[in-house]
Amino acid sequence: MAIISNTGQKTYKSDLQGAFETLQVQRSDLLGMVLDAQLASRLLIVEEARRLRSDVNPDDPRVKRYANASKSMLQRVAALEVEVQIANIRVPPVTKTETLLQGRITDEASKAAAHVQVTLIDEAGKPVTGVAPATTDASGYYAFILQPAQVDAIGANRKLTLQIGSDSGKLVPQASKPFSLTAGQMTAHETRLQAGELDKLKLRPAFTDVVTEAPKPRTAPSKSTPKAAKKPDNEPEVKPVAAKRKR
Repeated sequence: MAIISNTGQKTYKSDLQGAFETLQVQRSDLLGMVLDAQLASRLLIVEEARRLRSDVNPDDPRVKRYANASKSMLQRVAALEVEVQIANIRVPPVTKTETLLQGRITDEASKAAAHVQVTLIDEAGKPVTGVAPATTDASGYYAFILQPAQVDAIGANRKLTLQIGSDSGKLVPQASKPFSLTAGQMTAHETRLQAGELDKLKLRPAFTDVVTEAPKPRTAPSKSTPKAAKKPDNEPEVKPVAAKRKR
């Protein structure tokens, strides 16, 4: 944890930034701990349900309750994964005259599309001159920091949009809406890519849940008494020998 020393106006801004960064790190750590606890609890529930099916009774009502609890935990895990990604975002500092265009590129479940190129394009579909493409981080976050001269060159009424991907595969997402920039202000967008767009960009995340096939219930033993093996006709009959009594 950061130690904040109040030394007056000179360090006020840096002290405040340090405190805010500490809170962000703590939030990320706590969310990660909750996520790990949910995963561990689900493993225990799945294992107990498997034990009941195989060793006790496949129709035990607890098996169904454990299955429902496992599904609920998976939903919480998915939500926590998104929260951890958002908590790890660090918005770059900008001055009063700079313009910040930021956002996230995600799939339809709000999970990050990481390390993908984002290009600012105009109405004609051409990259805006003088603005280099940005790349999303592990949280799907991107940021363009534009100087006043860049915003003036673009124009206040010019409609812009985002192009996702590089020359090997790129597209304008269907969910992307045209927007304009205002000098000195922040603009934020969250763009969700559909399944077909993820496939085209080869960005479909491998968020597959590992499902282990449940063991089949053991077959109940037959109630019929097995017949004794038939002795061969030529085998002599062996009579039990009576034990001698001790005197």
